[in-house]
Amino acid sequence: MKILVTTDFSDNAKSAIVFAANLAKQIPQTTLVFYSAIELLQPETWNLSFYQEYEKEEKKRLTLLLEKWVKSTLGSKSKNKIACKYIIEFVQGTEKAIIEASLKNKCHYICISTNGAGMLRKLMGTHTAYLVNHSPLPVLAIPSKYKAVALQSILYVSDFENLHHELKKLGKFSASLQVKTRVLHYARMGVTHPETIKRAAIFNKPDFQHIDPIILPTKIEYSLVERITQFIKKDKPGIIVLFTKQKKGFFEKLFLPSKAAELSYSTKVPTLIFPK
Repeated sequence: MKILVTTDFSDNAKSAIVFAANLAKQIPQTTLVFYSAIELLQPETWNLSFYQEYEKEEKKRLTLLLEKWVKSTLGSKSKNKIACKYIIEFVQGTEKAIIEASLKNKCHYICISTNGAGMLRKLMGTHTAYLVNHSPLPVLAIPSKYKAVALQSILYVSDFENLHHELKKLGKFSASLQVKTRVLHYARMGVTHPETIKRAAIFNKPDFQHIDPIILPTKIEYSLVERITQFIKKDKPGIIVLFTKQKKGFFEKLFLPSKAAELSYSTKVPTLIFPK
């Protein structure tokens, strides 16, 4: 497995680095590609050859700085044998550059730190929101205040649409970790509705018998965010998994806070977002 870990050399970016390193220790043969996209324009007073030489030397300097900074961030964790690659790119348009770099380096996931709590742009950061809505690869969004520990459980929040396809995608991630996996579903039609029972029958199949479904009634007095927040406070999963329709506004609708609740868990629990 290969993960592109984005960084801007800030303290907030450290959580993604530490999370990715811990994940690499749990999943054998994982390569981490530490990547920083820096917006750089050629000054009008510089000729092309001078600018190209400056860019070459600056890229070399910053690549060494990136490696030193990552190792300093990981501390004793860097002593473990983790396959790493360090890339600096000068770009115009950071978000698109991150996606292009992940594809060029044949990565399977993009890992990025998030910022604080509140509305989506503050909660996830502009880069993360863009990646979630445009990246063809799954995005690991790691809260900046996250305290890294070994992952022991996965909570997949599902609407029970395209369940077989999504479970197959999730299986590639969960199988390599060999941790407890559960699916949380709020049944709009009711827990005992024939359609709910029909869809839940997939967990009786051999491929998915190791996954525990948690099917709860929908309480209309609480928003989806409030329901998820309440559940996570009690359950304390290691990572949350979501599938989102890109460019449809689903992600923003899900994470915009209601008047009564805020995503308090967002500052603690990593989230893996797959494109539907």
